[in-house]
Amino acid sequence: MKIVAHWFCRLLLGGAFAYAAIQKILDPAAFAADIGHYRLLPYPLIPPLALYLPWLELICSVGLLSRWRERGALLLITAMCVVFCAALASAWFRGLDINCGCFGRSTAPSSLPWAIARSFALGFIALLLLRQSQRAGKAVGFGA
Repeated sequence: MKIVAHWFCRLLLGGAFAYAAIQKILDPAAFAADIGHYRLLPYPLIPPLALYLPWLELICSVGLLSRWRERGALLLITAMCVVFCAALASAWFRGLDINCGCFGRSTAPSSLPWAIARSFALGFIALLLLRQSQRAGKAVGFGA
């Protein structure tokens, strides 16, 4: 049963990040606009972030789903979820009425509290998978 839960969590997390990445890769201008609505970054940083962040998400999801560099992918996914939660919470506390941009423009706008909860849950799943992969690595002599 534990193997099925692990497989399901990897599929859920990798699938969510792959879907989100592809939606943003297909429309980087819309994603750049979504990033700008947060009012957290200076304008010169927004276009490069809108171009490169979705590719990082996609590479991490491929790494997770294929188990190639899985720990690195999980560490990056966890870090991204922390940053996403902080940005979403910042927007919510400042009273901004924005589309989170998490899954591109293809999805209906979600409330910021729901987006925070979703990012937190995905980050928690990533942490659980990272912890499990570290234990497995130590069991076969790969961990410190």
